[in-house]
Amino acid sequence: MTDGKRALLNFLLGLRTVMLFGSGVALIGSLLMFFQGGLYLYEAWHTLLAPHAEAVAERAATVPVLEAVDAFLFGIVLVIFGYGIAIGFVFTLPDDYVDTLPNWMRIEGVSQLKGILSEVVIVVLIVIFARVVVGTVDSGKPFEWSMLVLPASILMIAIALRMIELAGGKGHGPGGNGSAEAASPTDKRDQH
Repeated sequence: MTDGKRALLNFLLGLRTVMLFGSGVALIGSLLMFFQGGLYLYEAWHTLLAPHAEAVAERAATVPVLEAVDAFLFGIVLVIFGYGIAIGFVFTLPDDYVDTLPNWMRIEGVSQLKGILSEVVIVVLIVIFARVVVGTVDSGKPFEWSMLVLPASILMIAIALRMIELAGGKGHGPGGNGSAEAASPTDKRDQH
C-alpha cells in the first residue's frame, strides 16, 4: 500500500470520531427527552392533585401523560441510536460478547437504524393524533373531516414501510428480524 493510500485510509478511519460525537449527542438528547417526559408526568400529577373537580382534572391530565409517553419513547430510540452508532460503526466488540446481547441491541447496519426511526415516527404521529382528539373533546368542539388527514397519513406511511420491508426481504415485525426465521416454510425447504 502506498503512502497516499495509507494516509487516505487513516483519514477516513479518523472520521469515526465524528460518528462517536454523533453517538454522544444522541445519548445527551435521550437524557433531555427523559427529563422532559418527567416534567410532563409532574404536570399531570400536579393537575390531578389540583383542588378543582376530579373529572376535569382527569381529562386535563391525559394530554401531559400522552406527551410523557411520546418523550420517553423518543428518548429510548435515541439511546438505541447512540448505542447502535457507537457499537455498530465505531467500536468492534468481541464475538462472544455480541452473542450475549439481546436482539434489540444488535444493530446490523444503517437500514436497521432507519427502520427503527421510521417505526417511531409512526408511533409519535399516533400520539400526536391522540393529543388532537383529546384536545378536541376537552374543548367541546365537534370533530371535523380534516382531522382524518393525520390518521390517513399514518396509515399510508405504515403501508409504505411494510411494502419496503417485504420488497427488501427484511421482516422487522413479530417473529422477523431479517433472518431465516422470517422465511416461509417453503423458503426453508428450498434452502436445505
